[in-house]
Amino acid sequence: MYLAQSNQIKGLDKSEYEALREMCRYAKNLYNVGLYSIRQYFFAEGRYLRYESTYRAVKDNENYVLLQAGVSQQILKVVDRSFRSFFNLLKKAKKGEYRFHDVRMRSSHPAD
Repeated sequence: MYLAQSNQIKGLDKSEYEALREMCRYAKNLYNVGLYSIRQYFFAEGRYLRYESTYRAVKDNENYVLLQAGVSQQILKVVDRSFRSFFNLLKKAKKGEYRFHDVRMRSSHPAD
């Protein structure tokens, strides 16, 4: 099940609201770019792409540039933290320390 957070921000005029929506879209897109980079590296190399390497790979992306650098870096750190957690879960599943045996990352290709 997926959960979503919904916030109501009151008191914004139309231009502020549009700017906020635009920044949220850039943040979502940057998260997806970071996620894609790490996944593709994992499928190609069989190893995890660390935050520093992910940063170098996406720092020229338009979504990174359109957000403030600190915000962009925090988004990439969230992606990194999520994947480190996932890979730790994989290790525990392989050792039998976690009961869920079907933990895996699937490629986006239907044949895989």
